[in-house]
Amino acid sequence: MDRMLTVEGLEISFRTDEGPITPVQGVAFGVDAGKTLGLVGESGSGKSISTKALMQLLPGTATLGAETRMRYRAKDGRTVEIEKLKRAGGEIRRLRGGEIGMIFQEPMASFSPVYTVGNQMMEAIRMHRGAGKREAREIAVDMLDKVGISNPGTRVDQYAHEMSGGMRQRAMIALALSAGPQLLIADEPTTALDVTIQAQVLELMRGLQNDLGMGMIFITHDLGVIAQIADEVAVMYLGTIVERGPTREVIREPAHPYTVGLLKAIPSLETLTSRLRPVPGDIPSPHARPPGCPFHTRCDQAIKGLCDVRPPRDVSPASGRAVRCWLHDENGRSAA
Repeated sequence: MDRMLTVEGLEISFRTDEGPITPVQGVAFGVDAGKTLGLVGESGSGKSISTKALMQLLPGTATLGAETRMRYRAKDGRTVEIEKLKRAGGEIRRLRGGEIGMIFQEPMASFSPVYTVGNQMMEAIRMHRGAGKREAREIAVDMLDKVGISNPGTRVDQYAHEMSGGMRQRAMIALALSAGPQLLIADEPTTALDVTIQAQVLELMRGLQNDLGMGMIFITHDLGVIAQIADEVAVMYLGTIVERGPTREVIREPAHPYTVGLLKAIPSLETLTSRLRPVPGDIPSPHARPPGCPFHTRCDQAIKGLCDVRPPRDVSPASGRAVRCWLHDENGRSAA
C-alpha cells in the first residue's frame, strides 16, 4: 500500500534569545489511508511541533532542516512536497483543512468566541467544498449530528462557551472534519476529559475513521489510549523517535527502556494499592541536550562510555519494528 504521508529526516530548529535550539532531529514516520499512527511521549518530546510542521503552522523563528522531506498524496493523486510550500500561499491554505485536518489540544482556544460554532464550520465548508450558504449549513448540522451532539440544528447556532467540555471537543472534531480531509491530526484530543467522555470520544473517532476512510495521527502522552486507537506507534523522546512498530507488538514486547518506563507508569485496576512508577528524572531541555543517547541520563541500563558518548542508530529487533538503543545493537551488546 502506498503511504498517504511519508516524513523523512524531519529537523526543526528555532532561533531563541539564548541561541539556536533543535528540538526535533531526524524524525521519520508514515501514515496509510484508513490507519492510525500514534505519537506518544512526555510533554516536550516534540510530538506537537512535528505535526504542526505538516501544516506549516510553525512560528517564523522556526527553520526546517535541509534534509527534511514531507511527501503527501493529495486527493487528486498528486504528490505534495510540503516542505517546499510557502507558509502563506494558496496551496498550503488548500492543504490545511481540505486535505489535512487538525484537532487542537484545547477547543476553547481553537474556537473564536465572537462567532458561532456553525459559522466557523460553514466558513471551512464553503472554502474547501465550494458549497453555498444553505448547503454549508446543512453539512455543518449533519457533521454535528455525526459526532453525537444532540439537537444539532440548535447547537449549530451556539457559541463554544455555551457548550460543555465534552460537547466542545465533539464540536472541534466536527469542525476538523467539516472540510472533508483525508488525513486527521488529533493533538491530545482527550487529555482534559473525564474517563467516561474520553472513552466516548475515542469510540466516536474510530467510528468516523471507519466511515470516512481517513488516515489519522493521534498524539498523546498515554500509551493506554494508544493501545485503544492506533495501528502503529512511534515513541518520541527529546525530539527523536526511539521506538516504532505495530502497536500490539510494541506494547506486548517494548524494546526501548523509555517505552518500558511509560508502560510501567500506567495505573492498573489490578494494582490499586501499589505506588505508581514514573520514569525517573525529567526530560532535558533542548538547550542542554545530553551527548550520546538522549535518554541515557534517565536510563538504569545505560552503558557507560557508550550510551553517554555515541548516539545510537535504528536497529530492527523484529520485522516492522525499529528501536534506537545500544542495548539492541551488536556493538552495544558486546560493550555491555
